[in-house]
Amino acid sequence: MKDCSDLLSLAQEKVQFGQSLLNSLTQYNQIEGIQKLSRKIKQELSFLEKISRDESIKKEHLQCSNLTHFNALIQTLRELQNCQSVNKVFNLGDKKISVDIICDEGLTWVKVIARNPKSLAQISAGDTGYGVRSIVDQAEDYLECAKQHPCLFRTPKIMFVFFSGISNDLSETLEELGIVVRRTRIEHHVENGYSADSSDLSTKNVSHILKINLDVSAMLAYVSSITNGSCNRYKFTTPVLIQQAEWESRRPVKPILDAYFQGKNLYCCETARNSFINILNTVGGSNEKIRGQELLSKLIVLPDNATASDTEGTNANLICFSSVQFSSNKVLNVGGKIRERSLIIFKFGDRIQAVTVTSNDGFVRAAKQQGIYFVVFVHESRALTEQKESKAIKL
Repeated sequence: MKDCSDLLSLAQEKVQFGQSLLNSLTQYNQIEGIQKLSRKIKQELSFLEKISRDESIKKEHLQCSNLTHFNALIQTLRELQNCQSVNKVFNLGDKKISVDIICDEGLTWVKVIARNPKSLAQISAGDTGYGVRSIVDQAEDYLECAKQHPCLFRTPKIMFVFFSGISNDLSETLEELGIVVRRTRIEHHVENGYSADSSDLSTKNVSHILKINLDVSAMLAYVSSITNGSCNRYKFTTPVLIQQAEWESRRPVKPILDAYFQGKNLYCCETARNSFINILNTVGGSNEKIRGQELLSKLIVLPDNATASDTEGTNANLICFSSVQFSSNKVLNVGGKIRERSLIIFKFGDRIQAVTVTSNDGFVRAAKQQGIYFVVFVHESRALTEQKESKAIKL
């Protein structure tokens, strides 16, 4: 009986909290969609009041309340400027994409995430029930939807605001896709970067292969400000960048890549090229963009479905390519660390019989777990940092 009384008391607190959220919306009446948001909050309050009256309340009702998300949305609305719309719905094929906040005259789409960081990381790693979509899946939908709904002849920028924080590795994954991440403040082991045994993932005895396939992560590492002289000039505030600056000062990545590229032909597929350009345009600094264009000028860009016959020289019947993706009895399932974009890029490298240069050790490990051994050279990860230098402490 005491438990029921406690739940009723908590439900009443939720109702009062929801009412305060409703009252706070009055200052935003000029924003499109505020009335829709208000109705959603009222529906939540009506449900809580009903189960309180019927004394049918359960602990799960309070834990699953949407008021936490509504609060995060309203708090974010307070922090942003020039907001035009909330809960705006766009079509993406047969799906509906609801954008929490639109600002900057329609040029920035904001998604607010109130879920706890551990849960987000577990879902992204595939540790969840069937049909549950990860935050990375959602990011890819947002990016594709933004391309299909340009504003002022430009593709809107996508910002994800993690109200309860986000792990460093997941934040880095999203930034590599081209998502602007806010509220990154949770210290976490970097799974999608370099670990002590990442070098063991690199395929052995491939020095005779003169074709290189660049993954997006390799391109970002090559042009990053942190790998081009700034690692000892700034003290960053973001944990993942602090860690990468320390790594770079001890083990510079660019000289390693330059040495590996020496005397070889550099390739990338159209998906990798387009993703790289999109990320540069979203989170890259002016010098990183210049270096990015210089790098692209050195690459041979081929269609995603290119084969070895489309390249300069072939590696006929190389043994190291006999146990990878392209055989009739092997299939690599998308999910967890196996992202669709990465799969396209690695399959391209396999088809043209090139060594794929990457820092995405999470993908390489996950593929190996499914019995697929891509031919790879794995290096340490580096993010684009130039834009973040303005908020760092200059040394």
